[in-house]
Amino acid sequence: MIILRFQRVGKQHEATFRIVAVDSHFSAKSGKVKEVLGWWNPRQDKFELNTERINYWLKNGAQVSDSCYNLLVKAKIIEGKKRPIVFHKKKIKEGEETGKAETPIPATQVNSETARATEMSTAATPSENSSPEPPASASE
Repeated sequence: MIILRFQRVGKQHEATFRIVAVDSHFSAKSGKVKEVLGWWNPRQDKFELNTERINYWLKNGAQVSDSCYNLLVKAKIIEGKKRPIVFHKKKIKEGEETGKAETPIPATQVNSETARATEMSTAATPSENSSPEPPASASE
């Protein structure tokens, strides 16, 4: 079965699309395109279509992807309402959450961290009673 769909071309972040007729078993990226039927630049919203060849493929039973269908409706090649575009979300495995959620810290860890912090703060301020220790001699 032949399907009319978009084939992405162009630089990264500067996408333009070709409208191609391709066998439905192959992706548009495969290079096994039957015919290039036009192009569409979504950034400037310009397009050019070969209406004669598009009508030929439609009369021969070619299907049209939803996005390509909406462009053909806009170009008034096909009459009808635009189709809603559905984006499929990735499936989430059970037990996993989306995003990085903070895990609670056990109370024993919290207590040891606060103890270290108080030790460091007392070590930073020398007490009046303590005298500095002489450096260890290397002659031992």
